[in-house]
Amino acid sequence: MAAASVPNLAKAKTRPGPVTHIRNGEYSAASRALALGSYFISGCMAINASQVLGAPLYLINEDWYNAWIAFTKQSWGVLTTSMTQCWAPTVVRVSGHKSIRGELLRTTDGNLLSNFPERLILIANHQIYTDWLYLWWIAYTNGMHGRIYVILKESLRRIPIIGWGMQFSQFIFLKRKWEKDKDRLAAHLQKFNSNPKAPMWLMLFPEGTNLHPVTRKASKKWADKNGIPDMQHQLLPRSRGLQFCIQQLRKTVHYVYDCTIAYEGVPTGEYASEIFTIQAAYFGGKPPKSVNMYWRRFDVWSIPVDNDKAFDNWLRARWIEKDQLLEHYQKTGRFPADTGVDVLPDGTKRIGAGYIETEIKSNKWYEYLQVFAPVGLLALVLYMFYGGLPKRFMENIGQQVAQQSQAEGPQNLEHMIESAPRIVEVDSTNASTVGAPSSKIAVTTQPPAVAKKAIRKLPPKQKGARKAPGKAKPGGGAKAKKLDVKHTKPPKLDAKPAATTNAASKTPETKPDASDAPKKLEVRSTQDLSKAKPTAALGNAPPKLSPKADPPPKLSAKPKAEQVAKPTVKKHKSVSFGNSKANRSQPKKLEIKPKSGVSALPDNGKGAAAR
Repeated sequence: MAAASVPNLAKAKTRPGPVTHIRNGEYSAASRALALGSYFISGCMAINASQVLGAPLYLINEDWYNAWIAFTKQSWGVLTTSMTQCWAPTVVRVSGHKSIRGELLRTTDGNLLSNFPERLILIANHQIYTDWLYLWWIAYTNGMHGRIYVILKESLRRIPIIGWGMQFSQFIFLKRKWEKDKDRLAAHLQKFNSNPKAPMWLMLFPEGTNLHPVTRKASKKWADKNGIPDMQHQLLPRSRGLQFCIQQLRKTVHYVYDCTIAYEGVPTGEYASEIFTIQAAYFGGKPPKSVNMYWRRFDVWSIPVDNDKAFDNWLRARWIEKDQLLEHYQKTGRFPADTGVDVLPDGTKRIGAGYIETEIKSNKWYEYLQVFAPVGLLALVLYMFYGGLPKRFMENIGQQVAQQSQAEGPQNLEHMIESAPRIVEVDSTNASTVGAPSSKIAVTTQPPAVAKKAIRKLPPKQKGARKAPGKAKPGGGAKAKKLDVKHTKPPKLDAKPAATTNAASKTPETKPDASDAPKKLEVRSTQDLSKAKPTAALGNAPPKLSPKADPPPKLSAKPKAEQVAKPTVKKHKSVSFGNSKANRSQPKKLEIKPKSGVSALPDNGKGAAAR
């Protein structure tokens, strides 16, 4: 296999490669770290937010949820590809065994196009921490970067942001304790079998960890203990996990793909994990000069998965072959490449790709927008529904605060609610003549809540009546009836006032000033008040109800007869009300516009009671 591809090595070396890294000093380490960190963290948070937004789909339809998670994993593949392209650019050199002829293709613009199956198990040796990023790019070239699943160690799920995304991506985390890992692994694999037509790439590293001086010593110790030869360029594989995966998936997965990966620039006796760290590759601008991959394919039916010892020997044999490939790379700088041709029975030819060299880059420059598309779409929808966010939102909050402050201005909430005008019906009599007919005068008051408050404060014995201040009129023995105060809503009178009035209505009217707001007095009477002698007139200002339970009208204690003014009475037609009694005539509206300097009704010592 290696000898057939050696003659092609000289031709492959003549092809110049692109620039592999940014020159030292062009950008400072701080500026690179700031730019890379901002892009990576914002991209990871956008992907996490997209995954959270799609989480409710799991309760509706699991296939929809899996499709959404596949989209977010595609975003992760685009994020890492664009990040590698900008901050750690490198060349990828791909070749393969004859078993994958026709599956590695070169496009017209020189990029790699993979044509692997939609369902497979992918295994590889583990050299550095970023091995899986380069393998994810291979899935990107195959259009499977949204359907890849990785088996990782348990500690990686605790990484903030990245670990959350891995859990949403349905990665499989193992604690390296088979008694606890077996049930968890079986549950995940059963989900893969539940839909055998769903695309799925299951990626795992049988070595369990990357090559490092510490792990290298542990591998050698285990090899000496079991009496088996140790590896020179990699660790000994662990067979139990891979065997279990093949056993569970062999009915729905038909191939196992093996990738041997090596990095250019690693001296003999040193380790790539110590040279090409994440800090050196992405923050320091010193990525590998080239990433070299060699691919092989094995049929599942040819693998002895039902015999533990036979499978362990089979896997170790494959790792010995991989160690020989790595030794070949150390000597020549290239893996072998296949250029043979297979002719199928239908006449189709499958040609070996040889070496395909390309850069890790996105197919389209604008693909990175996919990472932020769901979050941007959500922001656009909110803007369409709520308008100029956040400006309009803050304005609405300001208006609500202003309205609340105005509503809480009055100390008494009852005063605020009942601040609208009300009609107080005052039951009065003609004090000048004993036995004069009574009448009800509807007086508009503002606000009525003050009257209620005054009534509540009165002692129980005084709620009925209270003496008005002043002395009784000398020589007058007539008693005024108690004022009946009732709060009623003002009736809507549609009747127009009558044109005829009595002699008392010929008194010239006094027009009040603009500052003295005239009040409309509605008179509800059981008889014609034009025949009765009015003995009192109200002033220009409306009666005030004192909090100290004073009666609504201000009554003077010493009225004089010459000060009594004759009010102008305008008779209204009676208006029928549904709640009026049958034996009571309908009320008439009386507008009283008194002259200046009039006094109130005489009082015999008993005032009106406000209710």
